[in-house]
Amino acid sequence: MYNQNMNVNQYDLDSMVCFAVYSASNAVAKAHRVLLEPWELTYTQYIVLLETSTTDDGLTVSELGARMGLNSGTLSPLLRRLEQRNLVSRQRTSSDERIVTITLTHVGSETLAEVLRALQVLRPAYGFESAAEAQNLVATLHRITQGMQQLSSPNNS
Repeated sequence: MYNQNMNVNQYDLDSMVCFAVYSASNAVAKAHRVLLEPWELTYTQYIVLLETSTTDDGLTVSELGARMGLNSGTLSPLLRRLEQRNLVSRQRTSSDERIVTITLTHVGSETLAEVLRALQVLRPAYGFESAAEAQNLVATLHRITQGMQQLSSPNNS
């Protein structure tokens, strides 16, 4: 909670940063859930498709997990489902069988292109007047994420 004006109820939801972030997160998640439904994708599956599209060489499960903030125990079943739908392929590295590389398939690439077109309707809902405004919010959210992760890390207890 951040409130410089102590004359205002410091617990008023409309003045609490944590509640504003929470509410926005819920609204964004719900909008994505509705828009991703025709492809039977979760938001996390969509992000996997998006991340794997950034490289032709694929990403290891470890790299993907680090980028998304997820562990392999969470990612493995999700990746298995995407592979069963032929959206991604999983390949073990010949030099080290423990390393699995994820790549986007042709079907996955086509699906992602369709999804990205459908998600264009979200842009106006964010209410940005400029790209700079969007970039500033993204930077602020990254700072909040880092600060909260540091605060909640085991080393900080």
